[in-house]
Amino acid sequence: MKTKLLFLSFLGSLLTQAQTLNFKSLANMSVGRGAITSVIVNDNIYVSNGYLENSGNANYIERYNITDNKWSVFNSSLLSKKFANSETYNNKIYIFNGWGNSHLEIVDLETNKITKGAVNRSYTGNAGSAIYNGKIYVFGGSGLNGAATTKFSNRFQYYDIASDTWHPLPDMPTARETKGKIVNDKLYVIGGFNGTSSRLINVYDLNTDRWTDQFTMPAGISGHSLAVSGNKIFIAGGYNNQTFLAYFDTATNKFHQLSSNMIPRRHAAAEVYNNKLYIIGGSTTSVTKSAIKSIQVADISESVLANTTNEDRILETKVYTNASKDGFIISNKNNSNQFEYTVYSTGGEVVSRGFAYYNKTIDLSRVRPGNYIFSFKNEKGVLQQIRIFR
Repeated sequence: MKTKLLFLSFLGSLLTQAQTLNFKSLANMSVGRGAITSVIVNDNIYVSNGYLENSGNANYIERYNITDNKWSVFNSSLLSKKFANSETYNNKIYIFNGWGNSHLEIVDLETNKITKGAVNRSYTGNAGSAIYNGKIYVFGGSGLNGAATTKFSNRFQYYDIASDTWHPLPDMPTARETKGKIVNDKLYVIGGFNGTSSRLINVYDLNTDRWTDQFTMPAGISGHSLAVSGNKIFIAGGYNNQTFLAYFDTATNKFHQLSSNMIPRRHAAAEVYNNKLYIIGGSTTSVTKSAIKSIQVADISESVLANTTNEDRILETKVYTNASKDGFIISNKNNSNQFEYTVYSTGGEVVSRGFAYYNKTIDLSRVRPGNYIFSFKNEKGVLQQIRIFR
């Protein structure tokens, strides 16, 4: 007999509190765009490329003025592509990688003119990038050199702006589509996808030119966006969990999940300006017409992060399964996304890990009869733990 779980809650002894951010909606872009890339220069956010809700890939830069809360088309003569990267240096935007072409385009923000840089011979789509001391670091992705079949890349390289040349670096420990940011001379490569959503945070020390630490997040994340505020790297949206919001504190190496009212999205862009987190565009499904126009902003100052919590009622939920083939269902009327779970013994040992979907049967037939704790984090990033009796 299959058991349907109609409500979820914490086991009282394992209650955790999740910080809550309040997002406000700002002026929409002219059209929905997903798989975009962005940079911030002064009080402007420049959004480049991506796919459009009305079909096709974008060939333009749309500029959002933070002070005026207005959008305008800045340049409409880019090469069209999606899942590209962009970085900014000395009042120029460098746009590269992406599925569509391998060219490096350099947009001068003073003249609005485009020049070409050296071609990246190991270009990918859906890769990560970060800039440091006049060098643009590029890592991971898929579709290496325009390969027709998906092949996840562990390539790591940098583009030297002064000499207009590309240079190889030691390969990433794990090949995947991913994102990353540089904080205090270290590159943090966070999450990604290579068949499953990754839980890894890999760290590269730019002073020693070595991959050093590796951390494991509580849940896998892919299709996300990143933005830096001080020592914190904010992680927003996701392929399977579109309301995912968290930050990794590079000073303490601790991971903090947040709950919020952020509009669900994946393959969006994120920027930080004056202690505010901006989330731009993205989509809600794999269909391009689900791309959204929305830009939202939330205060991420220390006082807000320290004082906002999400209080949940403390209850205990039990689920009984009676046969080896039994499973159970976690009902959620507003969410059919995939989530990652872990089954623990009552002594705290990991018995099983896997992925499941809301509203679909979760198969535990490989778990031996006994008492267990089924643990996962819901769409708000709040830990849920259910006692299982088999």
